[in-house]
Amino acid sequence: MKRLVVLMTVMVFWSVGFAQQDKKAKDILEKVTSTTQSYSSISASFNYVMNNEAEGIHEENKGQILLKGQQFHLKLLQLGMEIFNNGKTVWTYMKDAGEVTVAEADDEMNEMMDPSTLFTIYEKGFNYQFVEEKTVAGVSVYIIDLFPENEEIEYSKIRIQVDKQRMLIRQAEMVGKEGNSYLVLVEDLKTNVPVKDSDFEFKAEDHPGVEVIDLR
Repeated sequence: MKRLVVLMTVMVFWSVGFAQQDKKAKDILEKVTSTTQSYSSISASFNYVMNNEAEGIHEENKGQILLKGQQFHLKLLQLGMEIFNNGKTVWTYMKDAGEVTVAEADDEMNEMMDPSTLFTIYEKGFNYQFVEEKTVAGVSVYIIDLFPENEEIEYSKIRIQVDKQRMLIRQAEMVGKEGNSYLVLVEDLKTNVPVKDSDFEFKAEDHPGVEVIDLR
């Protein structure tokens, strides 16, 4: 999971150019925050890629996520994994193993590993720099680099693409210190979709024979 769901790392530099560009990045990100908070819920499918050129590793998986505030339901069907988080409890269901691990949300997830931060990852603990505006796959985007302030985190930089029209994050690319790079590309995004609180809770009765491992 920690390799899978992303985010973080080291403050790289401060310069006159950085400071001048910071205001533009800040203005864009504040608009992204406002837009994100205006929706009651978000549903998205995404493509997740992990690369390590030195080791010859390329892994690609597709996923789906449903978000409502701090609640989420994440599906990584190719890996046989589902994660439910109702804000208090997190259930990690491994279909092939026939087991579900239950933990307190605060113990299992932190803000760097929580997939609900995909659209707001820049809000805490980052310096940011506006890079450019360009068109990618027919979509006009702002490109912004994030430099996490915590040097203990395993990533050196995150580059995000912000959809200029929708003012939502459409892609995040994490550059790791150990040679791994991670890419999350949002593909089909819908807002204000109907959701119920039960959508964010694992129901053991719906999975006969599942082994429950309660770590609370």
